[in-house]
Amino acid sequence: MSGAAVEVAEQFIDALDRNDADELLALADATGSWWVDTGNDRAAGVPEHDPGADRPWPLHGRMPLGEKIELLRGLPERFPDGCRQQRWNSFGGDGVAVVEVEGSGTFIDGSQYANRYAFVIGVRDGRVHTVHEYLDTTHAVDVLHGRNLDRVTVAAEPAPREVSSDTVGERLALAFLAAIGGASPEGLAAVTTPDATWWADSGKNRELGRFDAPVRSGDRVPVWGLAVLADRAKHLPGLVGVFEGGWAIHPQCVIDGATSVAVEAASHGVTGDGRIYQNRYCFVLDIVDERISAVREYCDTAHAFDFFNAAPRQRD
Repeated sequence: MSGAAVEVAEQFIDALDRNDADELLALADATGSWWVDTGNDRAAGVPEHDPGADRPWPLHGRMPLGEKIELLRGLPERFPDGCRQQRWNSFGGDGVAVVEVEGSGTFIDGSQYANRYAFVIGVRDGRVHTVHEYLDTTHAVDVLHGRNLDRVTVAAEPAPREVSSDTVGERLALAFLAAIGGASPEGLAAVTTPDATWWADSGKNRELGRFDAPVRSGDRVPVWGLAVLADRAKHLPGLVGVFEGGWAIHPQCVIDGATSVAVEAASHGVTGDGRIYQNRYCFVLDIVDERISAVREYCDTAHAFDFFNAAPRQRD
């Protein structure tokens, strides 16, 4: 779906692909903000909070847009041949756009970087004002390393937000989240096509998380990679069942683009022994005939894999 916000967001990602900091600054409101999640340091990753100099990773957490772009000037030192950010899907609503991107490059130590992103980009007065960047944080840690990676903190429980439910896409997005919150495979079946798929990224096993990987099916499909949605949904009761102290997932923002809709969400779960799980998500849902035909789940994989003590093997 085209529109002014989508056009500006696409220009912004294309400038990022060219590693052109000057063009990024020209397209952005430097007083805005850029947010990326923060692994097990959950308090530092609250989207409304700027952790300042104590942030984990030099580029993670919320920071002023201008400051983030200036830091990106140093990218060629880490990726001498450049780091590509190639968009492949974009859509938007009123003043906000979603751009799905595949990133690739060779790190200075020879490691191959291949991340998958959903950027939620807010546009105000023709300029980028906010960026929410969702990516596979496990892969980012593995290749880019960082600081304070062993720091574990807990954030306040996210508050529910009122979001619009006026369109078919918005209603489908909210029903999808409600089914996850209720650990209901039946609820998902009610809003999805029979052949719907569900994708989630795969940490160190980059091949498993490819968008064009074979679709897995059966009762034992993992919760990463590309799988038949109905089969992956069978995991929900077991996953949510560990949160004996309560579980909720709240929508934060819905962006409807007619054939695709995105919903940003935040979860909070407490296990019987008091451990707290808090993730932040961008679910991109493809819509066909008023049903969800595909789900792409972007979240903080470093926190998820650590919490559940599970991660894809290098060869899964």
